[in-house]
Amino acid sequence: MNKKLVTTLVMSSLVASAFAIHAGAAPADKQVLKSENGKVHNVVGNLGKVSGSTAEERALNALDRVKADFGFAKAAGSFKAKESHVDELGTAHTKLNNVINGIDVFGQQMIVHEKNGDVAGVTGTYQALVPNAAKASIESIVAIDKALAETGVSETTHTLTGALDAQLTYLPVGDKAVLTYKVSVNALGDTPVRSDVFVNAVDGSIVKTIDKVEHVVGTGIGVKGDIKSINTTLRSGAYYLEDTTKPMTGMIRTRDMKNKTMLIYAMTDADNKWDTTYQRAAVDAHYYAGQVYDWYKNNVNRNSIDDKGMSIESLVHYSKNYNNAFWDGAEMVYGDGDQVNFTYFSGAVDVIGHELTHGVTEKTSNLVYQGQSGALNESWSDAMGAVIEGNNWLMGEDIVLPAYGYSAFRSMQDPTIFGDPDHMSKYVNTTSDNGGVHTNSGIPNKAFYNFATAIGSRAIAGKVWYTADRDYMTSTTNFSGARAATLQAVAALYGSTSSYYSALQTAWSDVGVN
Repeated sequence: MNKKLVTTLVMSSLVASAFAIHAGAAPADKQVLKSENGKVHNVVGNLGKVSGSTAEERALNALDRVKADFGFAKAAGSFKAKESHVDELGTAHTKLNNVINGIDVFGQQMIVHEKNGDVAGVTGTYQALVPNAAKASIESIVAIDKALAETGVSETTHTLTGALDAQLTYLPVGDKAVLTYKVSVNALGDTPVRSDVFVNAVDGSIVKTIDKVEHVVGTGIGVKGDIKSINTTLRSGAYYLEDTTKPMTGMIRTRDMKNKTMLIYAMTDADNKWDTTYQRAAVDAHYYAGQVYDWYKNNVNRNSIDDKGMSIESLVHYSKNYNNAFWDGAEMVYGDGDQVNFTYFSGAVDVIGHELTHGVTEKTSNLVYQGQSGALNESWSDAMGAVIEGNNWLMGEDIVLPAYGYSAFRSMQDPTIFGDPDHMSKYVNTTSDNGGVHTNSGIPNKAFYNFATAIGSRAIAGKVWYTADRDYMTSTTNFSGARAATLQAVAALYGSTSSYYSALQTAWSDVGVN
């Protein structure tokens, strides 16, 4: 979450078409929504009734209703169902992946929104692609070795934090679908790694790498010296930072890396008074992880990151003078900061809310960490961090020290004070930072601020953003698609004639996203 200083601002023109999205009660007329580059991202309205004994069957039939709008010939054989979720109002949101030769196409998904056979909309992206091959010429183990070499991960330098798996995936490259093995590499070491590496399944070359580490520049006493009540576990005469009081199948657990990069140690205390200076980072990580869990459970009824009660793991004292905190796909990892620019990264609840929301997003829309979808990934985490903290619109202000030169990482109220754009006319085109994911997050951040302050409720705004992420966004949703997704969410929750709906329209329009 560090400031990415991007030196070149390129003014981009926005060709905007305004559409009113009438969700909830199905609209009378079909509307085709497009982004600023003319690409269809939503078809909404009364799309008719479809048959089928399952949500998946109905979704495939619904896709045939919009095939001309998105540009595919037929749904059967082109899409396969991934999952279906029925929301609190009984609407089924069925996600389907685009496939070629039965193999997933990276980033091309559809979501069908349907209730009792009545189709109210289809969200997604589609591009006709020509595959370079129908089957792999190299073994998956070869692709894994190539991915490890590409990321510099070895047994002597890193500890893997997730299983290595090579999945055949078509990667869009221009108008081609390149058959690749998608290898996810998650590892801790002097340089932490969390990357998706796409290895050409024909010749073994590296086609693309997406770095997903978000590089960010009893009782216990926290980082700021405040006293907190924390839930611990007594075992064999010692207290552990393990909270089993939540209604989850797992637990909230905090452990220690002792300023190393590969080994993990239990964090224990003899009398359950966690009051040493060394323990402060762990106290805050443990307490704030519970606070984030509670917000999601109490406000949107989500049971932990995966909504299935998974454990929330935190590791503190990672490496030496490490100015970073990140979600590595399995757990939270916190550096101590260099104590010049930053103090302990676990000392800010908005940082922890931000990072754990990356985990939630990974389990819902799974926004690809590049370009506009990556900026939305960052922005959604900022928004939920601000909602959970609840008292200002700055990010990371509690851990920033004077030498950093800024009072925080970002501002949602005024992104420009940290050099980030607050309007599409200021959008930054860059190849650095995965296409400016931190910088351009200022635009949707400002839209969230506009909405939350207009309606006077961070909690309601957060619920709308969460619902949009869960039900109406795909992995490659762009800014225009995010506007449509949040409007569909607010309509489903509160109605398309509500004051919330009109406030949200204005919030996005005021940042140039239509």
